[in-house]
Amino acid sequence: MRGQFKLLAVAAAAVGAFGTAQAQGVEFTGYFRAGVGSSDEGSKQVCFGAPSAGAKYRLGNECETYGELALGLPFGKKDSGAWAKYNVMIATVEKNVANTYESVNDGKYDIASRQNYFEGGGFFGDGALKNAKVWVGKRYYNRHDVHINDYYYWTNSGLGGGIEDIAIGESTKLAFAYHQKGDDTAASDTLNGLNTRRISARVYDIPVNPNGKFEAELVVLHGDSAGEPYRTNRDESTTLVGTGNGVALFLQHMQTGILGGYNKLAFIYGQDAGAGGDPTGRDAADVEGKEFRLIEQLFIAPQGSNWSGQGVVGYQRFKPDGGEKLTWFTIGVRPQYNFSDNFSLAFELGHDRTKVGGDKAANLTKFTIAPQLSLGRGFWSRPVFRAFATYAKWNDALVDAHVKADEENRLPFEGVYGDKGGSGFSYGIQVEAWW
Repeated sequence: MRGQFKLLAVAAAAVGAFGTAQAQGVEFTGYFRAGVGSSDEGSKQVCFGAPSAGAKYRLGNECETYGELALGLPFGKKDSGAWAKYNVMIATVEKNVANTYESVNDGKYDIASRQNYFEGGGFFGDGALKNAKVWVGKRYYNRHDVHINDYYYWTNSGLGGGIEDIAIGESTKLAFAYHQKGDDTAASDTLNGLNTRRISARVYDIPVNPNGKFEAELVVLHGDSAGEPYRTNRDESTTLVGTGNGVALFLQHMQTGILGGYNKLAFIYGQDAGAGGDPTGRDAADVEGKEFRLIEQLFIAPQGSNWSGQGVVGYQRFKPDGGEKLTWFTIGVRPQYNFSDNFSLAFELGHDRTKVGGDKAANLTKFTIAPQLSLGRGFWSRPVFRAFATYAKWNDALVDAHVKADEENRLPFEGVYGDKGGSGFSYGIQVEAWW
């Protein structure tokens, strides 16, 4: 009973806070996907991806239930002086291994905090800061992705604070941010772990040509520690981590008005802690080396046509100091044809090629066909209900590369297809939605 009273008190406080802001327009947004499937070997659905690749092509190739629920509570009104808004996002992940009960206690179900921050504006009067916003907390910050393979080729997200939407001229904007990432894997007291600080400057919405805009972000990383920062390894041994210093640069041109869609061309450069991933410092403590990425993506939806679709070509090269060079090449396309407002057929063909040092290149090609039901017409219409059939083919080198990269020497695709190159087939149903 005592626990129930505590829960009631928390619920009452939440309802009170909700009621205070409700008149101003509470925002509820989210994302969700779930599915079920099988493989040609009789196992549950298999998802096909290449080792050391930054992503996999996702249509008919997602094996978990994943959801994000976000709430925005506004305070004040943006059109009448100062305002603020609280933003929180919780994510849930289920591995789809139980029928009706997946517990956080056995690793089959996970709940995570993705965003938790306050933002506000209207503090600075007229001029360049008239529409500027300040923020503090944990948030998604300047994320850029390719939808068809869920590849976030640039993201500067995490815990921090900053100011954005500072006007420069008629349309160009400027932003500054500070982020901090503590090392939660330190061998002893986490206060003695590596503390990586990121300072970034971003300029965006720069008009460079008709219907074309340019964006750039520079991130400088600096690591520090109260003591000698060690990292705990899987075998419980410890390793002295690197400095955490580095730099990362993001450049992107976006062109709209192309066959009802857009084209994005992005270049990313990273050095030391800014390489080998993204500038969040998530896995960058021990990194010393250089990396660059080129990402070209195109989305089209010609007016009056039943066709729409997205395609991508990408190349990544990472060369650690004294280590083996890693390259990743990806190319893929997802066209969609609408037979009516509610029925469409989507196809997805993707190819990934990775190579580490002098090893043979690992190749994976995947093809999916998916009839779809949705509430409206077009590539981005959600929710969408799908049936799918996916075929994948890979070489021996992919199996060897996967085993080499996995510290436990496990076979790819959960060992369903053995230790040789070959092919596989999966099929099932899925729902995907955002709101």
